[in-house]
Amino acid sequence: MSLQKCIPLLFASLILLAILASGCTNVPALTTVTTPVTTDLKKFNSTAEIEQYIRDSMATDQAGVYRTYPVTAMGPGSAGGWGSGGGPLLASQESAKSSMAVPVPAAVGAVDYSAVRSGAGDYSTTNIQVAGVDEPDIVKNDARYIYTISGQTLTIVDAYPAENALVISKTEISDTPKDLFVTGDRLVLFTVGWDSPEYSEVNIDSGGTDVIIRRPVRSNSPVTHAVIYDISNRKNPKMLKDYSIEGDYTDARMIGSLVYMVTREQVYPYYSDRIIVPTLRESTKTIVQPDVWYFDNPDQQYTFTTVTAIDAGTGKEKNAQTYLLGSGNILYVSPDAMYVSYQKYHPVVYPVRGGMEPATSLPAPLSWVAGPGVSGSTGGVSSAAVPQDFNALDEGEKQAIVSSLRSGEQDAIRRQEADQTSTVIHKIAIKDGTIQYVAKGEVPGTLKNQFSMDEYNDNLRVATTSSVYTRSGQYTYNNVYVLNGKMERTGALTHLAEQETIYSTRFIGDRLYMVTFKRIDPFFVIDLSTPSKPKVLGKLKIPGYSDYLHPYDATHIIGIGKETATNDWGGVSTSGVKIALFDVSDVEHPQQLDKVQIGDAGSDSAALTDHHAFLFDRNKDLLVIPVRAVSMAQVSKGDYYNHQPQAWYGAYVFGLTPETGFTLKGTVQHGSGDNGYYYYGSSGSDVKRSLYIGDVLYTMSSKQIKANSLDNINTTISTIPLPGMGDVYYPMV
Repeated sequence: MSLQKCIPLLFASLILLAILASGCTNVPALTTVTTPVTTDLKKFNSTAEIEQYIRDSMATDQAGVYRTYPVTAMGPGSAGGWGSGGGPLLASQESAKSSMAVPVPAAVGAVDYSAVRSGAGDYSTTNIQVAGVDEPDIVKNDARYIYTISGQTLTIVDAYPAENALVISKTEISDTPKDLFVTGDRLVLFTVGWDSPEYSEVNIDSGGTDVIIRRPVRSNSPVTHAVIYDISNRKNPKMLKDYSIEGDYTDARMIGSLVYMVTREQVYPYYSDRIIVPTLRESTKTIVQPDVWYFDNPDQQYTFTTVTAIDAGTGKEKNAQTYLLGSGNILYVSPDAMYVSYQKYHPVVYPVRGGMEPATSLPAPLSWVAGPGVSGSTGGVSSAAVPQDFNALDEGEKQAIVSSLRSGEQDAIRRQEADQTSTVIHKIAIKDGTIQYVAKGEVPGTLKNQFSMDEYNDNLRVATTSSVYTRSGQYTYNNVYVLNGKMERTGALTHLAEQETIYSTRFIGDRLYMVTFKRIDPFFVIDLSTPSKPKVLGKLKIPGYSDYLHPYDATHIIGIGKETATNDWGGVSTSGVKIALFDVSDVEHPQQLDKVQIGDAGSDSAALTDHHAFLFDRNKDLLVIPVRAVSMAQVSKGDYYNHQPQAWYGAYVFGLTPETGFTLKGTVQHGSGDNGYYYYGSSGSDVKRSLYIGDVLYTMSSKQIKANSLDNINTTISTIPLPGMGDVYYPMV
């Protein structure tokens, strides 16, 4: 064992011996000692080097405390190149790039001008976070056609004019379709299939008798495909390219005609005796063998995170790079950079009677426990100090408890027993298909979703929620951090909305609008004009919460979430879907101008968890919300009445101005039911998306697309049945 590994073990052992010798029965928490964390990016030179690194780092943690589970050896038994053993790497990315370089097209793919001329004058596009950075979705459209995934089928609908709308193309997909892009006459479809497991035969000596057993070499693992279709003839799409790479599909973005796809391949060294490194293939031909980069910091689990660039216009691959990182799935992309994040857990090591309790993951660097902003949980700490009816207490009683929790956090930090969860963020530059790693940053707490990150003036702004378990109970609060172009932290605002959790955030220019929730919905306006000194400008406390925030204009924000109320036990009960309009023109005193509640408890909307389901166009005075509205109706059962849930599936269509608030224009119904089984899953009538082409609104469920006039929403022009209903649960309508 190296001296570097021995020193932490020796240090821990001396502390434990001192504790036992003192005769103490109440054993205090062990102070963790860590080695410095490197931020230098390195490149592996062979598969054997990757295998050795993962075997070593997962066998011991950074402090030298051995894990309790065995790690299967990965070594001499697997020889060869990438994916099969210890051979040398292929050519570096720099040299490989010269052999596969393709000219950048002047135009973004080919455009079917005849289709555009015969289509509508204007049409909606996917609701995205960053202007100029398209996001994949299950449905796309142009001025005439709708392209959608329906079950296992890629479906193209000739949608405009609506009177003649019909399905003109159905392409069956053998793998699981995920998302798609459309640019001109090119369609990119992302699917996930599975590789069959591989086995090797091993001789085992069993009492002088050789027994042959089959040992898994590779488990059944996902493979992502990016399939490019030529759709110049919408009635007969033709596959141009089928790119595949090991790993599960995570997300993608398209800038111009360039598609950047992110995949993750989980590394399971204790299930296999060799590592399979992702390889980009066209059909069965290897196109790119990405370089594999890493940081020399042991972690508790690993994934091969691969970023692949493909030109949808030309059908050519551009670049691919693989990074050995932790496991996560939140991605934010600006026009020039991709930010890949994952959570990192830092439980500490506690001395126990009879020996040392091993750590289950890496301890945090000492710098993390030197001040505010620690998050996570410690084992064995009870949260009983926080009463169950906390929300029902008056403000003075709640503040006294929060003050105790805050003191408990500082006490836990001094004892270094506060478990911590941080978020690691990797910045990767992207431009014209090139992929280049920039820097790595880390902030305390966890992210809610992609809207928790935003790049502005070369700074990354991040909103997180921290949760610390102290001897006084669980202490939760929220933070805002600013990182510069080198991913160094330059500004922080911590301990916001104590005992609340972030439900939604929206960065707009030099402001952050943030909603937290536990019992009352605080709507915060935060100033980020001075990146080194974020500050709260104002806040508004109202019932309910918002899961998604969307700008109406420079001084008004739309929120969609749930209405809430305090129940008889002092807790919080959620009710129907709520949409609200906030006026932030007076930043110190934001106001809720108007709100609408749809349905009762059990009501839901796809827009609460997926912003692509939210359709808003201020110029058209149009806001469309897909809704499953549940009402508790009294149903006659002979001599008595029973409350029976009534479910309605469809979309609510509103007009919206700050002067008039929300004005219901009409509804589009896709189904209804009254048997009470709505909560077991989605029915085929749940509206997933809405869009418009010209003067027609299209709403889509698994079963069908309905076309309604924007001038008279309650008038259905046509109904287009869709193939492949997918998963359908009760009620069947």
